[in-house]
Amino acid sequence: MSTGDQNSRVPAYPGVERFVDAFDKLVVQPRRTRSRVPVVLLSEPDGGMAGRRIVAGLRTRLRGREGRLAPHACVPAAPVDPAERPLDLFEQITFQLDESMPRGTGRLRLPSYRLLRAVVGAPAAGGLMERRPKELRDHCYAEHREVSALARGLWWLGGRDQANGGTLLELLWNFIAGPLFQRLPRALYGRRAGRRMLGRGRSGGRRWYAEWVRQQQGTLPAEFFRSALDLVGGGPDGDPEQLDRILVHALLADLEAAGRKRLFDPWRRRRVSRFVLLMEEAGPAESRNQRFLRELRSAMEDLRCTSVVAVAAGVRSLASRIPDIEVAGLSAAGADLANIAQRGTPPGRPSGMVVPVAEGPEDDQAATYWLGRWPTLAPPTRRWGPGAEVAGVLGVGVLALAVTAGLLAGVPFSSTGPDPCLGSTFLGTDGQCVGVAEGAASFGTGDSERAVRDVLQRIEQQNEQVEAELAGRGADDPRPRARTVVYFGPLSGGKDAEDPVRGGTLAELRGLALAQAYVNGQALRSGERVPLRVLAANAGDRFKDAPAVARRIVDVADKDRSIVGVVGFGQSRRRTYEAMRIFDDAGLPMVGTSGTADELLRQGEHYYQTAPTDTRAGQVMASFAEHAPMVDGRTAVRVRLVSDPSDAYSASLATAFRDAYGNARTGMLLYTPTDAPEPSPLPGAPAGTSIPSVEDLAREVCRAVAEEPRTAVVWAGRGSHFQLFLNELARDARDCRKVSVLGGDDVTNALTEERRPWQVFGGLTLYYLSHGRAPALAGASREAAAFLAAYDGTYAKDHGTRTGEMRQDAHVALAWDAMRYLAEGIDQAWRGTGGHDERLDRGRLQAVLYQGLGLGFDGATGRMDTHGAAGGGRLTEQKLTAVEQGGPTGARTVLLCGTVARGDVRGTWGEGKHPCP
Repeated sequence: MSTGDQNSRVPAYPGVERFVDAFDKLVVQPRRTRSRVPVVLLSEPDGGMAGRRIVAGLRTRLRGREGRLAPHACVPAAPVDPAERPLDLFEQITFQLDESMPRGTGRLRLPSYRLLRAVVGAPAAGGLMERRPKELRDHCYAEHREVSALARGLWWLGGRDQANGGTLLELLWNFIAGPLFQRLPRALYGRRAGRRMLGRGRSGGRRWYAEWVRQQQGTLPAEFFRSALDLVGGGPDGDPEQLDRILVHALLADLEAAGRKRLFDPWRRRRVSRFVLLMEEAGPAESRNQRFLRELRSAMEDLRCTSVVAVAAGVRSLASRIPDIEVAGLSAAGADLANIAQRGTPPGRPSGMVVPVAEGPEDDQAATYWLGRWPTLAPPTRRWGPGAEVAGVLGVGVLALAVTAGLLAGVPFSSTGPDPCLGSTFLGTDGQCVGVAEGAASFGTGDSERAVRDVLQRIEQQNEQVEAELAGRGADDPRPRARTVVYFGPLSGGKDAEDPVRGGTLAELRGLALAQAYVNGQALRSGERVPLRVLAANAGDRFKDAPAVARRIVDVADKDRSIVGVVGFGQSRRRTYEAMRIFDDAGLPMVGTSGTADELLRQGEHYYQTAPTDTRAGQVMASFAEHAPMVDGRTAVRVRLVSDPSDAYSASLATAFRDAYGNARTGMLLYTPTDAPEPSPLPGAPAGTSIPSVEDLAREVCRAVAEEPRTAVVWAGRGSHFQLFLNELARDARDCRKVSVLGGDDVTNALTEERRPWQVFGGLTLYYLSHGRAPALAGASREAAAFLAAYDGTYAKDHGTRTGEMRQDAHVALAWDAMRYLAEGIDQAWRGTGGHDERLDRGRLQAVLYQGLGLGFDGATGRMDTHGAAGGGRLTEQKLTAVEQGGPTGARTVLLCGTVARGDVRGTWGEGKHPCP
């Protein structure tokens, strides 16, 4: 049972258990995984005391029977007192934080705050300007002696500055003691204060205060106490907002430092919890507490403070000076905070989260049960006390000295193993190795990653075969030497990452490896084509590390002239765009695999797209939704369009569909998953109804279908979240036992799940866009037949639950086409050199691709004819696009539009011969 009376516990409001659970996880989160946490503002639009009761309950959770569980301060609700000093709030907070430090964690020292507290409280300086900084220093040292026993003792030993008679020994003592124990410590204090506030130099290692002064005055301060004269009395005009601003920055800087570990400070290492600031009543927009909260939020963002969690209740009115995150309620706030604890806060996200709360029933069953199981905070405990840890550190030091002595004496020590990130790889955002890899050594052993390793090992073997074949050729051999292509995609991920099967990476790698084997088989036999090596570049989960990896690839390409191009870019994301601009600046030709966003083509002149754009895909989907009998054998009369406004692909596809289908019949539902890598909405993203969670999304769709059974769902989101949506439909499908869904091309990734979508939700009728399913084209396209023969020759015995149907996935064939198209360009570039192999580089390849491949290329996913010369663009107009109907008996093509091969153009679809967009 927790301490305190019943009224001091967290009330069992609906969803409060998710909020409190996330709060607990943030408070005890390990240092190495922390990021900035937004200040939680509990707003009460209808009045009441719900927020104050939650804050009181949180404070109770932080108290233990025998000591405090986490350092915290709680500002109680109190009437405004005009006589209250501006600094009383800070003194109240710092006192409570110090008093609530858990046992064995030492005293909380706030040197920066205490120093600036003394500065702003100093009397107005007078006299000569040259003497004012010294007088301010002396005043601050006098204040320092009040809290430092050592400084106070040294001052007492120093006595008075002048002797007052006595023996010769007393005169000598008074002559020496004053300078030694008073003036010298005071001078050292002043120098240390300047070092603490300004850093070690003007050019490097600047501290927050130096940067703050530069922002206020335009130049960096040279001396601390001279620059601090402007703060005496709270600033030139006694501005309370400026006073709060500087003191909040100082307080947070000290708390951030107090939360860091130190090697020889076991008390610091035992500080395993964040500092918690609670406020029972924030008040109106211009109140004292609201002003403090505004400065707290700004300072947390400026300092990237990760050691503080703040919750304020009673937000009566919100100021519009700082942008906020607005959530629907306690449950949504808990989900958002849990996501922050797990994945961190993305840069640029607002520093405050507004959570509406209201007085309501306190008997929610889920909340009551959870609070009963977890009535209080449970911080991690250490087995040993500080004294034992000091002894342990000393033992480690002795051992280190012994090892060092052994090394100097030549004693061999065996290595603990190879660095997990070798060569041109490095640790990425999720703790996985990203960068350019020669093989599969850097990737994990999970089920999906094991399949990726198998393909990478196949590529590595094919690279070795090329090198072995070329090693026996003489220097005067006229046949071309190998060139290198880099595959750029997400090859692995950390905890909770989108695995490579669902993300489409495995499908692309299979197509790439098959195309490499096919190209090299022709090149090594004939000697008239260029053999290809393939390097794999891991861009991180959902391209989170794409820009950094792109820069590493450019560095490698500058040293290795055999690298002539990049294929991949299978996901249209903002980080993907940044990477493409880096490649474009370096002059590296790029061929896309399955990326579709129109924005991809705007990132530079070196990118060529194999898949149709989202504009064309949206038009095809709109035509299908307009004419196809997709809802119980009848056409739809209304559409619910699901889009993620933070995802470039989803926003682009949804906008294209709505523009083609019309606004009147299209209801836009905006849902951003909690694990989105870039959660902030894109500029120009489509407008619509925001949905906070996937459960609410399923309920909204069910409500729409219940109102109008001829409502179709168009899913423009990622396939990895489609399965979660279906799970929620299956849980509560009383009002919508049947749902017809038309999905974008990314939905094909959901077909690789162990349970197919129609097995998750039995009432599902599923249609999805496909960018060229090779089995449907085998009779009309020789390239599609060649691709299928290569696939069956390698993976015919693959009967895995997640990979057995990958033969049908257009991602595999698109990657084949991207590699084959790039290989054709390399061959033509080599022939253009007249057989002078040394002239074949990425610049010549770019010239060939920009002019176009002569008569084009009939690929496994339809005809490709991309070139930028004469305004032809870098994508294929009327690229083949299909709509498939999925089900237990297999896929069936119900729409086929575009160019299958040269002279074979599909201009209509369906029994009604509807014109293709």
